[in-house]
Amino acid sequence: MKFHSPSTVLGAALALVAALFLTSCGGGGAAGNPDVSGVLTMQPSAGTVYAGIPFTFQVQGGRPPYTINSSEQSLLAVPSRIDGHSFTVVANNPGVIDVGLQPGALPVRSVLISIRSGDGQTFTSVSGASGIQVAQNFLTGYGISFSPITCPIAAPPANTQVCAGGQSAVQMSATFNGSLAGNRQFTFQVLKGHFQFVFPQTGVVGNSVTTISDHSGNVLVVLQANAGVGTEIGVLRVIDTATGVYDDHAFIIQGAGGTGTLTLVPDSVTFTGNLTTDCGSGQASILAFDGTPPYTAIATIPQINLANTTSSTQPGVFNFTLNAGAPPCPVGSIAISDSAGAHAAATVTSAAGAGKAPTPPTFQVAPNTITLACGSSGSVSAVGGTGSYSTTSSTPNITATVSGNTVTITRLNSGTNPTPDSTVNVTDGANIGSVTVTSPVTCP
Repeated sequence: MKFHSPSTVLGAALALVAALFLTSCGGGGAAGNPDVSGVLTMQPSAGTVYAGIPFTFQVQGGRPPYTINSSEQSLLAVPSRIDGHSFTVVANNPGVIDVGLQPGALPVRSVLISIRSGDGQTFTSVSGASGIQVAQNFLTGYGISFSPITCPIAAPPANTQVCAGGQSAVQMSATFNGSLAGNRQFTFQVLKGHFQFVFPQTGVVGNSVTTISDHSGNVLVVLQANAGVGTEIGVLRVIDTATGVYDDHAFIIQGAGGTGTLTLVPDSVTFTGNLTTDCGSGQASILAFDGTPPYTAIATIPQINLANTTSSTQPGVFNFTLNAGAPPCPVGSIAISDSAGAHAAATVTSAAGAGKAPTPPTFQVAPNTITLACGSSGSVSAVGGTGSYSTTSSTPNITATVSGNTVTITRLNSGTNPTPDSTVNVTDGANIGSVTVTSPVTCP
């Protein structure tokens, strides 16, 4: 057994007490450091972060450094590590929002934020509406609703927004940076679909309308869909007049549906020629009613030339030309269908006229004798026949030319004829008339 001096025992005791005190404080020099007291948490731990707006979170408890993670890093990017007790984020607009949101609710995406402190504590925010949500922050981020509506269609589907031939009130809450914007001017435009906007003061419809939000930031316009259109997607655009920033919204126009058969006006067209030798030709238009645009047309014979093969108007309009010559005269049709499968055909007929072509007069040449001196000319007339004449001469010194109905015959002032009488023949191609030319045998 060994004995120690009192001073030695006292020193050892003091050293042990000091060691125990340091251990209870978590390490040398850590006593009194606020970073090491309390449970790790984040403030706020629940709330809405609007896209594009800086937002600062506070980290409390635990000990730096802190490691931070986001469940949607591309949407809500957080720093991977901080040495202090706060960090600031700027969220992006969520392209995908939470399921189960009520119509007209703020479009949000829930995000989880998890933190680990330097002393090993962990914190994770609550999921869903009780945690952190990133809200869309477009110009009109609260979206658009259609209510009330009028619908002339019998038994329309549930949740119908717009009906063919009906009107719908379009309501919007205008937001800027998460705040409702009152007394601000907006323009609504038609981008796609068979609908227009109604001017409330006049009742006139147009493809755009400009209005002002009320003091609460609410906007109301009236939309009217064309009657007779089929079910289709419509797209409208809302533009902030002051900045030009816009938001597009798609919706369904519930169509009236086709009747199965189109009504064509006229359902038959006949072109008649003037003479029995002429088939009728010309231009005309056919209108298609009771269908769902767009309409499509095809011709069944090549003599029918369609100016347009599709028509998106109501009624559909098709312009065409029929080309025909001599009999036999063509008969065909124009087949028209709509987007709902309804179809009909219009008959197109070319007919010969009742008039008879006049009989040409009998071919004649007069006079049929002529006397010429050396170097002189004379003329005879040709009438009837086809009206196209040519000549030949039996003697080289006798020449003949044709101008219209006049045949000019000349005795050249030279040469010798075999006999005093020569012959000039005039023909229309089918008939021949002869002229006897008496002239000197010899000319100086």
